[in-house]
Amino acid sequence: MKRDTLMQELWAEFFGTAILIIFGCGVVANVIFAPRLNGFGIFKTGAGYDWNTINVGWAFAVTMAVYVAGGITGAHLNPAVTLAAVLRRGMNFGKAIGYWIAQVLGAFVGAFIIHKIYLGNFIKDGYMNIFYTGAANDAYSIGNSIFAEIAGTFFLVLFIYAIVDSVYNLGPGANLWPLLVGFAVYSIGLSLGGPTGYAINPARDFGPRLFAAMIGDQGAFSGSYWLLVPIVGPLIGGPLGAFAYDYLVSPFLPKKMEESLKADKSMKA
Repeated sequence: MKRDTLMQELWAEFFGTAILIIFGCGVVANVIFAPRLNGFGIFKTGAGYDWNTINVGWAFAVTMAVYVAGGITGAHLNPAVTLAAVLRRGMNFGKAIGYWIAQVLGAFVGAFIIHKIYLGNFIKDGYMNIFYTGAANDAYSIGNSIFAEIAGTFFLVLFIYAIVDSVYNLGPGANLWPLLVGFAVYSIGLSLGGPTGYAINPARDFGPRLFAAMIGDQGAFSGSYWLLVPIVGPLIGGPLGAFAYDYLVSPFLPKKMEESLKADKSMKA
């Protein structure tokens, strides 16, 4: 039976991104609402959940989503990763647009599911933003925030390219690379995530932000922050990370396949 490969890929990007948001925004909701701790906002109680909990949750959200979708598309789950693939790996631009749409729709559906799971707290406590990113405080300007997102996404794509390069670089086992991508996200969150909440993924921010606006968040699309920081910033940083790997790292790696062939020929001689 002939299968529609493109539809399978779009489904994988949609489903994988939905999983990413369900478990990523899910950990934020669990920390903010803390329903197991009498329903009080966790940052008011000073209890055990904290920023590190959110970082760990997002890292595992990425890992599990990549395990689900990785065998079909390589698990882009991120328009910045897809744009890097267009510019550096020759991905068809028309297909990339389909990926972007699937990713945003998956993120929207993921936000919808989390809203329904934590509906009791939304009813009890009113609207609280668990869906999209923002500046940590007024000290962070738009320019500062954009740079933080460019840097975070730069390192995300740089790390991904290094992790999946099993031809020339160290290369993990086939079943370990999604876990290492999760570790990369964890590292970025711990070190670079404070200023903006590290969207490092336009779909991760835009899909849930759109859902938040639809349930009454008046501030979701106010000002230019929502467009410039979590969307434009990652779309700049992702391709830069790919270019950096291809021009500043890859040329200096030993060509393992070529060296292996040379060694094999010398042994036979």
